[in-house]
Parts: sequence; structure tokens; C-alpha cells
Amino acid sequence: MKMKLNALSLAVAAGFIGSAAQAADVAMFPYVVNSPTVTTIVTIVDNGTAAVQRYNNAGVIGAGAGFNRLHYRLNYKAGALAGMDAASRAAACQEVNYYLPTSPSDIQTFDLGGRHSTAAARGVMFNDASINNNYVAGTTATINYMLGANAGSVQRGVLFIHNADNVLGQTLYGEAMVLDFSTGAAWGYQALLNDEGAANTAAAFNFSAQATNAVGSAPDILTFMPAAEVTTRLFVTPTPAAGNMLGANGASVAGWDNFTALVSMATGAGVAFDRDENLVSGSSAVNIKCVGAVDHTELMTAGAAAVLASGGHGLLTLVAGTLPAPAVAGAAPVATKLEFSRTNGGTLNGVAVPGTYNNGFIMR
Repeated sequence: MKMKLNALSLAVAAGFIGSAAQAADVAMFPYVVNSPTVTTIVTIVDNGTAAVQRYNNAGVIGAGAGFNRLHYRLNYKAGALAGMDAASRAAACQEVNYYLPTSPSDIQTFDLGGRHSTAAARGVMFNDASINNNYVAGTTATINYMLGANAGSVQRGVLFIHNADNVLGQTLYGEAMVLDFSTGAAWGYQALLNDEGAANTAAAFNFSAQATNAVGSAPDILTFMPAAEVTTRLFVTPTPAAGNMLGANGASVAGWDNFTALVSMATGAGVAFDRDENLVSGSSAVNIKCVGAVDHTELMTAGAAAVLASGGHGLLTLVAGTLPAPAVAGAAPVATKLEFSRTNGGTLNGVAVPGTYNNGFIMR
């Protein structure tokens, strides 16, 4: 898609200081972003009944009256550390977290960047009446669904939204749309969901079974089109070798801000096949800590990129990172693939395309 290269290099995510251990249903948004030209529109659906355990405004767990909040945690990089340079990729995440109002059967759509909503509306969109889910009274202009972000700020990260449910059955659902409002281009995905059942552990935040390189998942083949016309970009969210990204109730665990993955295309003895089935050598690797982005051309040498100018395919390899301490091995990353036109009004296979085009999805 046609998104500004510096803008698409950004993202968001959420954080928390924990309370008593309970189970949870979790929706993870592995890549969220806002910048002067890009924002992320997040939708969360609460399918739980009134008997489902949630939180009050102090983070205490319970069900029924007064326990009408979900916990939002954003792990993110901001400003100059939200780019695609080596320093940004090696930077640790920060976190911000709130307990925000909800109600049974509620749908809440909000703009993380605040471009399509306001502080008065708490970032919430589409004329939400604020009656059953009284979010206006339940939050302030600074504690809201924008998670403290200001419109026009630059952030890249991963967002968790969860309750304290302790029975079997998924009660949350989420979607995200990344929107370049300077061009109108957009792409989206469904949130990754986890239901821990009745166990009282941090396993609610173990997404290793849904990671891109999870056992039994589809082959991690990365296809790419000609780089002169189409940018192929990967957004990578490392998870720890043990699998738990956070502790019970979304609490920070040791190393949560430093999970690191090593990203490469390693196809046999080479990097990728060209379009005539020739294996080309010249693989290169990139470390990404917490959350980050890399273009496919950075996973190969300049010589290999020249030979593969018409595109091809290779095996995406995601393993534990090799950055020095305090990096923590992230052996089961989630990768989101985005393809977008390099220019507004560019070409595809030499044929003019008015405007922009894009395609994005979580690699499974």
C-alpha cells in the first residue's frame, strides 16, 4: 500500500502493573501505529455476560456491578526510536496501561492516534452513546482509548486488551485497521485471541501456538514482487522462548521490553529463488527487539537484491535474537506482511495504477 515509508515504520502497544493472579481472555493486536499520516483504528467486542470477571477502575477483579472494565496494555516505541534504523530496532519498549469501561455485548471502536476522534470523545468513534458503556464518565481526556497518545505523535507497538475471565470460552474479539489518511490506503487484520480457561497463570499471554513459526503452522514462505514497484515489509513482534509475553493480569515480567528475534530469509544454501527457480545466495539477518519493521530487501545482500529484482520467494526464518544483554530471546515471533505501492500513481507489472494499492495480513 502507499504509506509513507517513515510513517509505516511506526507502531503502538499497551502495559500494566499486575494484581492477584487470575485467568483471562486476551485479544492481542501485534502491530499498531500512529504518526502524522497514519493511525490505527481498533475495534473490540465484549461478548461476555455480566457474570464474566472483569476489573473495576482500580484493577480489582470481580463480576457484576462496578466490575465493568477491560485492561488495555500498550508496549510501544516512540519518536526517533520508532523508525526502521538499527537503533530503533534495538530499542526497548515502554508501556502504558488503563482499565477502560465496557459492558456485556459492547462494541468499542477507537482511533489510537486521535485523528478521527477527539479527547472529548476519549478517542471513541461512530457516535457511541456512552450509556450502557458509560466511557465518557468513566474516563478523562488524558486517560482514554487513545492510551495517552497525542494526534500526530509517532509510535509503533503491540496492544493487549483482556478481562479476568476464569471459565472456558473466548469472550473477546478484536480487529484493527491501519489507515494512511494522507492517501486513503488501509489494511487490517483480526486480533490474535487466547482463552486460558480456568487456570490462574500467565499462560493467557502465551501466543507461541499462534506465532508465525509455530509447530504445525503453514510453511513460512515469503513471496515478494519487484522492489522497484512494490515494497514488501514485515512487522515483527517477538515473543519469549517460554511463550508468556506478560504475567497474570497483563503484569510486566522480566524482559518484557527486550524480547528479541533474528529475522532472515534462509533458503537452503541461499536467500531466495528467482522467478525461474534459480536459488540465489546472499542472505542477511536483522535483529528486532519488542516490535519493529524490516523490508525484504534488507534480508539479502545488495547483489542478491539486484539478481532478484523481478521478485521471487524464500523461507522466512524467525529465531531467537542475537543482541547483547539485556535482550531476551524471542523464539516464537508474530510476523505481519504488508505489500504496498512505492509511489502514489505508480505501476504494477509496468501497468499504471492510479492512486495506491496495498495488501496486509498476519503470517500464520
